[in-house]
Formats: sequence, structure tokens, C-alpha cells
Amino acid sequence: MQDIRFDGKLDYIIDNIEFVNVLRNANYTFPYKNGKEKYSLIFVENGEMNYYFTKTKILKKLNKGNILFIPKNTPYIATYTTDNSIAKVLTFDIISDSLSDWMNSVICKSDVNFSDIYKTISGKNANSTIFLVSKIYELLYTMQKESIVIPNKYKKIIPALNDIQKFYFENKKLSYYSDMCYMSESNFRKLFKEYTGKSLIEYRNIIRISEARKMIDSGEYTVQQAAHLTGFNNMSFFYEVYKKHIY
Repeated sequence: MQDIRFDGKLDYIIDNIEFVNVLRNANYTFPYKNGKEKYSLIFVENGEMNYYFTKTKILKKLNKGNILFIPKNTPYIATYTTDNSIAKVLTFDIISDSLSDWMNSVICKSDVNFSDIYKTISGKNANSTIFLVSKIYELLYTMQKESIVIPNKYKKIIPALNDIQKFYFENKKLSYYSDMCYMSESNFRKLFKEYTGKSLIEYRNIIRISEARKMIDSGEYTVQQAAHLTGFNNMSFFYEVYKKHIY
């Protein structure tokens, strides 16, 4: 039996937390000329808003479901572009001897995992320091995994990876992805396998099974419905792949 232990050391500590639920109408603008004195995690629960970062001249357009991480002392202008826009904002200090590089960058993400995490921040939970600390760690951990830098050698296949993750339920051929990446099929197949450790079909099936499992566990879908919605047209093959990757 493998012995796995955690040494109890943290890379960073979260402190001085604040949480606010913000409701604004279209054209409301607020500038932070010197940025905030804390780090921010901003989740768009409803509506749309723009964040313009004055030093880098970068505009981030946020829609419902997006999350934005802003390092402290980063100047920006926030503008709400639709009525009844709702943002859930967590601000906090990070105590660390040496911050990870990604924590010094503005990061915008759209992922169902973030939405699920933020849904739990309500009622009494929103007033619990321990609960909020746990949620911030969970959000930052998820964001850190999503922010791993792909080596230059494999950047050619990023469009294909993004497309597969977004449209995993579609049965697109290898030639579709190789054309997307301006590569021959043989070179694309080789580079994809080298980076992911899987063939394109295996990689896509793993994503499909993971999404199917979420649907089944939610209780809102039957096994057959989950299989069909994630791109499996053959139930025998679905069960075969499911057993391989879940059990």
C-alpha cells in the first residue's frame, strides 16, 4: 500500500477577507486608479461588465459565469454594461515569502467549477471566516491548475485542446483539428499524444465520461441521457469506457 502524507506546510496564507454582493445597472463605472490594496476574485453571477486595466491597456469583457482574479495594486476601471448585473466579490491578503508567477497576473476564466463554488457562498456561510477561507483556497487551487503554462513546443495544439474541451460531445475527425492547428495529421497526432499521453479519441472520451458522471450524479439525467448528451451513441461502448476510467 502506498503511503502518502502531507507535511502541513502552506505556500501562502489567506488573511483579511471581505465578501460583498454587488448589484449595478448599465453604465455604472468606478475607477481604481491605484488598484485595490488586496487581491480580488470577482465572479459574474448575472449580466455583463468590462474591466479595463490602465497600465497594460488590456480590456477584459466578463459575462455570466466568468471569474476574474486581480492582483493587488493593479489599476483598473470597472464598467457594468447591462442592467441588474451582479458580481460576487472576494477581497483578501495573501501572505507569502514568494508568490507564484500566476498570482501576479490578471486572469479571466469561464468554468462551471467556479460557478458551483460560488453558489455555496450565501446566507450564514458568507459571514463565516473559516468557510470563506476554504472557498478562496478552493478557487485559487482550481485557478492555479487552469493556469499551467503550456511549453512552447506544444502551443500549436492549444486551439485543438480548447475546442475539444468546449465541444467534447461533437464527433469531429482528427483532420478537423490538424487543419485548425495548421499541421499535417501525422505531426498533429504525434504532438498531441506526446503532450497529453493519450490519443485524440482517448483524450476526448475521458472528458466525456467525466461530464457524464457529473450528469448522472446530479440525479437530473438517466445514464442513457448522459451518454447521449456527451457524445456516446453506443451504450455498450459507453459502459466499456465508463468502467475503464471511473472504476
